[in-house]
This record gives sequence, structure tokens and C-alpha cells, in this order.
Amino acid sequence: MNHFSTCLLAGFLSCCLAVAMVLADGPQTGWHPTDRISLTNPAANDTLYPVNINNWWGYMNQRGSLVVFPRFDWAEAFYDSLARVVVRGKTGFVKGNGDFVIQPIFPYADRFSQGRAVVGDGEHFGLIDKTGKLIVPVELDGALRFQDDLAAVLKDGKCGFVNVAGDLVIPLSFTQVRSFHEGYAAVHWPDPGGGPDRMGYIDRRGRVVYTAEHRTFIELGDFHDGLARVKVRDKWGYLDRSWKFRIKPRFDGARDFTNGVAAVRVQDKWGYINKAGDLVVEPAFDEADDFDDTMAMVYVGSKFGYVNRSASQGIRPQFEHARPFFRGYARVSLDPGFAYIMLSGKVVWDPRQALLGFVNNRSVERGAVSTLRYVTHNRIVAPPLYRDPIPDPYPPDHLYEEVLAALPAK
Repeated sequence: MNHFSTCLLAGFLSCCLAVAMVLADGPQTGWHPTDRISLTNPAANDTLYPVNINNWWGYMNQRGSLVVFPRFDWAEAFYDSLARVVVRGKTGFVKGNGDFVIQPIFPYADRFSQGRAVVGDGEHFGLIDKTGKLIVPVELDGALRFQDDLAAVLKDGKCGFVNVAGDLVIPLSFTQVRSFHEGYAAVHWPDPGGGPDRMGYIDRRGRVVYTAEHRTFIELGDFHDGLARVKVRDKWGYLDRSWKFRIKPRFDGARDFTNGVAAVRVQDKWGYINKAGDLVVEPAFDEADDFDDTMAMVYVGSKFGYVNRSASQGIRPQFEHARPFFRGYARVSLDPGFAYIMLSGKVVWDPRQALLGFVNNRSVERGAVSTLRYVTHNRIVAPPLYRDPIPDPYPPDHLYEEVLAALPAK
């Protein structure tokens, strides 16, 4: 399994883990009914995180202060200094103060990667730069994010790759492709003899550098940390860049290596291995995600939780919904919305506090430039009025699929 299935997003870890863990008693809220969140100006060095208040979206900083008042229908984290937001069903991009850099005009838009983003009109796709200028017209049948300065594109049943200028540099000659990682991309192409498609890896020039035996290889993954997961018959192993097995196929499921470890499945339970193929966390989870910030998100029974690379520490299983750690914080369920927690389990953003209103600590410039002074209001600002929730228009980033295949015949 490449990603958590979306149905697992409604649950997280309730049964005891079959590994020794020192569990944090999260979430550690420290909440008091009179506490209020600060409304402050965004600073140049702030890291911003999307927050939801009464089903309106804005942004907090790393200190848990609100810096962009909730006014969007949906909002995502910042990538390449821009964040994807939705207003009245259309997607645009904002900078750190919440102002639009690219107006919400797109029925579909992916997040930015390497200065480019995929956009669509509901039927076809193109690519824009960070000014909103189209570098590839909205005429494609599909496109993936830029990785290694190349983006996979699909047109008229064939896949190829464009560079950051929008030029087609690897021809449309493949039936299925994955994104480039560490100089290689997994691809499928028609068999000259009319048999099943062949599969292998190409380099950045589009040359086939490895052809997999199609009678035994079932699936090829991307290179991460110098290894690519591959499925041979019914087992998963890992190839290195000399096209030899560093870890022989013996697992029932496998994910990519990140930060030196990879999640693998043994029968029906997931654990973690190192690059030598040794188990560093015994299989004890129903699902297991990648290690992004010291911790990995895991799932057992009906709840989500987190473990470290040796399973010696974690955050106690308790969350109905959760996301992986990202830039030091993880988003987890906490009625009436979601909280952000630190690696320790301490809550940085408590949705109950947000409903009390905000202490306005914003400074406002007054006077001429020569006599500039700052005024702080120090008054309570009410939260936005409640409205019915709007379904998330895009899946979470950790569920993004980096594969592009020829469309079935209409």
C-alpha cells in the first residue's frame, strides 16, 4: 500500500502496542475557560499553519497566535512560500499575510513544487509559475508535480516529461510514469512484440537504464535515500541504484525510505526497517506512515498515534483523526475541531480557545513616514460566525499519488 487509504482517516490507535513505549499523555492542553488566543501581525520568520474556526480557515504561527483571520473556505500549508486556498469553489494562492498572489480562479490547482503548480479547468490541466502565468497551456489530460526539475505529463494516451520552462524534454512515449526522484523515474512502455507493457527506469535524458523482468516484477517505486521499493511476485524488496537488491523481496507491503527507515508489512502488521533490512520497530500497527519529523504516524484498531524510530517513545493513542508531523507540529482531532501538537504532545493550538475570540495585539502604522508610530488595539475580536462545514476539496498531502497512467478509452 502506497498511502493510508482514505477510509482510515476516520480512526487511530486504541489497542495496546506490542512494543515497549514511553507514551506521552497527550494532548497536553493546559486549557482554561478564560484563555484567549492572540491575534498578531505575521513576522518574516513565522512558520504558518492552517486553522479552522467555525468552518472558516485562516493561519496561525508557530507560537499558536492567529496571524491571518479566518476568511477562506479551505486552506493548506505553505509550500514554496505560497499557500493554496479555496474561495467559493475556486482555488488561488496567498502569501504569508493572507493576501492573494494568484486570484482564486481555478476549478483545480495543486500546491506549488519547485516554483510550479498544476492547474485545471475540470477537464484538462496545465502548469503555472508563481506569478500565475501559464507555462504549459491547460490542454493536458494529466500532470504531476515537479520533482528533480521535471514534471510528468499525459496527452492523448501517452506520458512524457516537461522541464520548468514548459518544454517537452522526454517525449510522450510511455503508458505509465512516476515522478523523478534522485535522477530516475519508473515507467511503463509498450512491448514491441505486442505482449504486456514493459517496465523499468529511465534517467533524466529519457534513456531506459534498467528493464525489469515483466514476468516477475509487478510494481516499481521511486528512489528515496538511494533505494526504491519494488514488488516481485507477491513480495516487496528494495533495489539500489546499481539495480541490485539491497533488501531482498520478503515483505507483504512496503513504503519509501525516509530519514533512513521505511515502513514494511509482515503479514497483516506494519513495522519499520533500516537500510540494512533489519527491523528497528517490530510489526505492531494496522497502518504506518513515513518518518517526517522524528515521529511517524501509526494506526491500530480505531485510533491514530505516533512513534519514534526505536518505538521507545510516542504519543498515546487517542485521536479519531490525525495528520503526520509537518514542520514540527501535527494536526489531530480535538473537539470541536482540531488541535496542533508538538512532538511532546503539548497542544499549541486549542480549538476551544479560538471560539472565545482573540486578543487583538496587532500593531497598526499611523502618521507620516517621518513620524511613524505603532498603535496596539488590545481589544477582543470575535471569531467568525459559525457556518456549515464545507467538504475538503483536496486530499491531505501525505495521500498524494505520484503516478500518471494512460486514460481508459472513452
